[in-house]
Amino acid sequence: MDKAKLDKRIQDVVRMRTVLHPRDWKDESQLMMRRWFDYRFMSPVEATMIFGLHYVAGLRRYVRRNFDVGLAEKVSVIKGAIPAARAPWYTELWRARARTDEMFVPYDLLVDFSFDFASRRKRYWTMRPGQLHASKKNGEAWRALFDEHVEDVLPLRMKSVAEIPHYRAENYIGLPPQEHFRELMLSEMRHEHRPLVDQIADRVFIKRHLPLEEALALAPPNADLAELTCRAKTAADDRAWEVRPVVKLDQADLLPSCFGIAETIDVNRAPCDLCPLIARCSAASAEAMDITVKITGSASPVLDADRKRISINVANHRRKAGAAPVTSCH
Repeated sequence: MDKAKLDKRIQDVVRMRTVLHPRDWKDESQLMMRRWFDYRFMSPVEATMIFGLHYVAGLRRYVRRNFDVGLAEKVSVIKGAIPAARAPWYTELWRARARTDEMFVPYDLLVDFSFDFASRRKRYWTMRPGQLHASKKNGEAWRALFDEHVEDVLPLRMKSVAEIPHYRAENYIGLPPQEHFRELMLSEMRHEHRPLVDQIADRVFIKRHLPLEEALALAPPNADLAELTCRAKTAADDRAWEVRPVVKLDQADLLPSCFGIAETIDVNRAPCDLCPLIARCSAASAEAMDITVKITGSASPVLDADRKRISINVANHRRKAGAAPVTSCH
């Protein structure tokens, strides 16, 4: 495993631990299995900044269309870099990204829809990241239109999903997101109307998303599997220019998003229970905590700061209550 890439991932975990409360990252292993496939091998820090880029792009389009062209290129409510300490804008961006991960959609799809929705409702102020999703006031209308939009757009996005090499046969190591992707591709094949031979050519030989034996298992019981395979290979040869290049990744490129986050590790539940990297993940999480303690004095400085603030407030309240004059009624 490439040490520089592994160290980079551990440093992302350290930065996360330094600027966020544990409640903001405790579910990252579950979110990893829910977010859009293209983001499942990014650290949550990297995914948050990608979400931020989509947010800024959507915000500027919104301002350009509804307010001022000149202002559009300057407007932004988030910073361009990860803060060194707790920052409200970053916490808001992180939570908006996590909320989007729950929805299994590409970040740009959610952002673009939200700003279009705001335009139709003649909203005269720009939305912060935390305002992109449905609210109590607009929830029913937002969800109805969003579900309709997803139903129209997502099937097209699914055709180009996972163009990254992480899901191709040459990089398959049985990781939970890889397994989930294969399950989804098989489900797609069961519901597609194309001839099975064309689907096998596409999924097995051109994109290399599925092993041949799993694709052939979808054939009718009386099918000639040898002939089906031969025809699929011929169909793939006829589309040779579409065959994806073989890109063999280093194992450090295959680290799932939740890698190295101690609070998300639970060997008794998915995805940790079947992850082949669980031992490395546990070791990396311990290293990330040790580094955070050396830098900040705590494994979670934000949590400790909150506890200290609450303790001081309670002590001040008790002191004031004890010093209050006692009055009696006659």
